[in-house]
Amino acid sequence: MSVVEVADPAWWDRLGALADLDEHTVATDRPLARIVRPGSEEALLEAWGQRVFIRYARLESAAKTPTDDLSPRLAALSVPARSLLHVIQRHAVHKEVVGLQTWDPERHWESVRELMVMGLLEAVPGDTPRQGRHRLTVELPPPPVVAYDFSEAVFDAPDDLSRARPGPASILQDAASLAAAVLHIEPRRVLSGDLSRADAKRLARWIGEPRLAVATHQLEADARWGLALRALEALGAVSMDPVDRILRIDLGLERTLAGSITEAVHRFACAVVDRDLHPVLPAIQAALHAAGADAIDEVVFLDELRLQHRDVLYPWWERGPARTYPVAAGEHPRLYDEEGWERVEAPAILRALKRLERIGLIRRAPGVFAATDDGRQWAVREDAARPPIWVGSDLEIIVPPHALTPGQRFAVERLGRCISRDVTDRIHLERESVERWLAWHDVDEALAILRARAPGVPLGVVETLRAWQKAIYQVVVTRGVLVEV
Repeated sequence: MSVVEVADPAWWDRLGALADLDEHTVATDRPLARIVRPGSEEALLEAWGQRVFIRYARLESAAKTPTDDLSPRLAALSVPARSLLHVIQRHAVHKEVVGLQTWDPERHWESVRELMVMGLLEAVPGDTPRQGRHRLTVELPPPPVVAYDFSEAVFDAPDDLSRARPGPASILQDAASLAAAVLHIEPRRVLSGDLSRADAKRLARWIGEPRLAVATHQLEADARWGLALRALEALGAVSMDPVDRILRIDLGLERTLAGSITEAVHRFACAVVDRDLHPVLPAIQAALHAAGADAIDEVVFLDELRLQHRDVLYPWWERGPARTYPVAAGEHPRLYDEEGWERVEAPAILRALKRLERIGLIRRAPGVFAATDDGRQWAVREDAARPPIWVGSDLEIIVPPHALTPGQRFAVERLGRCISRDVTDRIHLERESVERWLAWHDVDEALAILRARAPGVPLGVVETLRAWQKAIYQVVVTRGVLVEV
């Protein structure tokens, strides 16, 4: 439901003079809060006008079973069921798998049933039994890491490796900056599909790139910012209403960019690589880790992967004396042999390598691939050392390169405007931006981000942000509040 809160009891008299509180709201045990009756919010907002600040409650996910409470259930699993659970976890995308691609509906069915009885797995209603979509129902500890050995595939990097493309760490930083600007500007696209010229200029000025605001430059055609916009589209973070043609950012982007730089890069890699190929990404990471600054022979890599983890992408089905690939209704079965690997898995894995090259994680030459700088960080799954940011008493934040994770960058640039973008970026905190931030967050969250990356936050900055929040929170309607009845 919606809840209206005021900063001082005197506000109730002023608001009551504009709209009948008893008719439109219900009193609570808190003197400064009242519940808005269903269907009354529109009338209240029309009567109260600009006096009201609208916030949105962030609902926590439904209570999850703690990992510790799962120990008895996990310990009770049979060895085949536990092994299959690990396979399911490696194939799951957003906790969902397709049975056809994950297990043999005959050979593995007893293990699947065991996982379902234990409350760890459930079939998606309405989908094909056994072969359709299934969903993990609880938060589980990660599966064991597959121990790969690709030392035989490592050799000196050749001279003809392709030039490294812009790395995903930098792309995500720019995507976070552009997303924050889109939230502020809400630009429109014209019928041709391009951003309107006026909005493109406003975006350019907001992200601190005045050169793009002149008539001869277009943000979407710019090598750097056009790539950032395409990255947002690849992440599914930007959408357009076909009626008003306004670009909007899905705030689920916060979850996508959360965590360390390496974690955000991995989510980006998963977004651009076909979901069927996600299970092979750990093998590619292991190969790049083994290579370090050297390169990997693709033929040897594929051969070693086949020997060490033949079912990395698809399970085999046992039908009579032969092993076959999974078969959908009406398909002719294909033997699950070395020739099948060369015709099915090898091209698919090479397609994954091509995608990783496009986002700047690897470089390739004929029959060879090697990690870029970002790729080496991704392979070891650990961020390099990052410099601090500096928060000045004049409300200006100085951000050196890679001082923030993409998630932190998205937050910081939502709090202000970039006034200069160079080797270091200068972002000035502004009340209008903080007001937009407060629709979903509070000042304490913003201060926590600044304190996590800055040696110190001046007291004047803290007091200013709190004063802005106090002024904005005089009359607040919070939507989406869960109320026990």
